[in-house]
Amino acid sequence: MDDNIHYNKLIEENMEKGFQVKLVVNEFRDIEYIQLRKYFLTYEGEWQASREGISIPASMENIFSLLDGLLDICARAEGEDIIRHYAAKILLEEQKTNLN
Repeated sequence: MDDNIHYNKLIEENMEKGFQVKLVVNEFRDIEYIQLRKYFLTYEGEWQASREGISIPASMENIFSLLDGLLDICARAEGEDIIRHYAAKILLEEQKTNLN
């Protein structure tokens, strides 16, 4: 592993298509960066970073903004799941009432 990589987490892996998406914190020219990058499997069987992805400075402001966005996505998804659950429950109860 590269000495400049401080953090490396596998986010997604698709072996059929031969790619991974990784969250990486690395250092380049004395600046730490957060990267969300696509890696591809080489013919030698090693994972190689591609140009597909993003890289932003790993400032606390950027980290908090990313976290805020991810938490917002989770909260919305959780809210949608709750709405779907209770909507299905209401529909089921209505169907039971209509059958009687």
